[in-house]
Amino acid sequence: MESSQEVFMEEYRFKVNLGGLIELLSDNLYSSQDVYIRELLQNGVDAITAREKCDVDFKGNGELHIHVDSGNSLTFTDNGVGLTESEIHQFLAIIGESSKKDLYSGEIQNDFIGRFGIGLLSCFMVSDEICLRTRSVKEPASYEWIGRRDGTYTLRKTEMDIPIGTSIYLKAKENCEVYFETEKVESLLLHYGLLLPYPILVDDGMNRKRTNPTIAPWAAASGNRDEIMMFGQLMFQTSFLDCIPLHSKTGGVDGVAYILPYSVQASTKQEHLIYLKNMFLTGRGDHILPDWAFFTKCVLNANDLNPNASREDFYMDDVLLQTRDELGTCISEYLKNMARHDKSMFRRFLDIHGIVVRSMAVDDDELFELFIDELDFETTRGYMTGLELRMSNETLLYCNRDEYKQISQVFIAQGILLINTSYIYSLELLEKMEEYYSVTIQRVDSYEIEERLKDIPLEEAEKSVGFLKIAEEVLKPYGCSVEMKQYIPANLPVFYYLNENAVLRRDLNNAKEMAYDLFSDLLNRFEEELGDDANAMLYFNMRNPLVKKMVEMEDEDRLRDIVVILYVQSLLLGGYVLRNNELGIMNEKLLKILEDI
Repeated sequence: MESSQEVFMEEYRFKVNLGGLIELLSDNLYSSQDVYIRELLQNGVDAITAREKCDVDFKGNGELHIHVDSGNSLTFTDNGVGLTESEIHQFLAIIGESSKKDLYSGEIQNDFIGRFGIGLLSCFMVSDEICLRTRSVKEPASYEWIGRRDGTYTLRKTEMDIPIGTSIYLKAKENCEVYFETEKVESLLLHYGLLLPYPILVDDGMNRKRTNPTIAPWAAASGNRDEIMMFGQLMFQTSFLDCIPLHSKTGGVDGVAYILPYSVQASTKQEHLIYLKNMFLTGRGDHILPDWAFFTKCVLNANDLNPNASREDFYMDDVLLQTRDELGTCISEYLKNMARHDKSMFRRFLDIHGIVVRSMAVDDDELFELFIDELDFETTRGYMTGLELRMSNETLLYCNRDEYKQISQVFIAQGILLINTSYIYSLELLEKMEEYYSVTIQRVDSYEIEERLKDIPLEEAEKSVGFLKIAEEVLKPYGCSVEMKQYIPANLPVFYYLNENAVLRRDLNNAKEMAYDLFSDLLNRFEEELGDDANAMLYFNMRNPLVKKMVEMEDEDRLRDIVVILYVQSLLLGGYVLRNNELGIMNEKLLKILEDI
């Protein structure tokens, strides 16, 4: 049965602990107290923009003025639109209410920097009280508003002769005096307001000067390259290789990318100067620039990208992703033009940032066709370009680093072209060459290597049986078998070769020597899985005079010592990490031979 008694529900309003909110902003939203200058600049610029929208005669007359009583107080003044009494109550007393909203749609107007209605609160991070005096362009009355950290404020009409605009007075709270030092204020104004289109004037009672230049560097991008390069050197304290004009219609982005004159790792996070509507936003370009553009430092200004609440980065949205693609296209198109028309500069660029170009060529077919003929590959005939490789009319044999170290001497002596594909993207580029230009590429395997090592005549094979038996016995503890072959070069007495599994086995044994017992057991299991095809082989060269003499040697003890010496020597020539005191053993054998002389 329903109750006939009415249930009354009382409506309550949220209450904001302003002190707690300021602490939240300080600890979690803003990166430092520095941003109070940024927020003052932002509000001042938006006020000037608003006045220009309602007073066409005012356009071009906006300015920002900062008076500093060094280490004590600061007065920030703009000659913008000002605030009426009702606007003061609405925009200064209601946290999150922005004066930048359109009166009809309620949306933030795109030509304003500020968006969230919390910027002025940042001043409480350096001052316990905010004193604001303002006169609106809409009415003659002037007002003084004083806000405090405890959430209270006062508002009174003042008879003071205040010009149209807004003036904000802040007094440094304890331990924040450094943020009111003249030198600190000037550096922050330059940092955040470098590209603002309005004069930023600073005075300390004795001197008055403008802190920001009159024009953005890219405004002269089609005119004076030297000035743009000098600007980059001034801002980043680095002399750059070249500069690339940047433009993205989607994000309303313009700027310059400076090419570093030294190589950097792909993981390196570069310092950038990225602005939103000419106000500094962030020194990071992780989101707005392609990952492969790590070889640049950029100065960018965006007009149509969306900042997050802290105004220290952009929202990751579709507009940002499209902007990043367009900026990437600017850089790649510039490099294309450099490759076609400025060969010397492009060669310098390749010498420094070859990995970047290789990465781009692998991912982009057009860039591959443009760049491949200029890219270098390490071969047994020295460094060869892609053009030289595809014009050689030979099968392009290749192998990885470990194999190349082992067999390159033999291939060099025999005049055989072999490519080292251990360098990043080298194999991928060879595979694209095969696809585009119908060249034949082939990985070198153990069969191919054995083909280069010729069998010796039966008579010599019979003579070397005893020697090989001794050598096999000597090298068994090292996991190495022996064979007698004949090959070029004749001055190479032995050739040590490991197949892929044998390389892995040797690496596992190296790791076991340094690992704890727990990990040694694990490594043992890995080694068991390699099977019996993990072959290490030392090939003796019957064409070598030393080997011929060893075959005929009757002093078995000395023969054993020489076999060990040649074995360790072959490891050193192949670039292998020595283990089980192999170097010490070789030195011991050499000393023994010298003592017997």
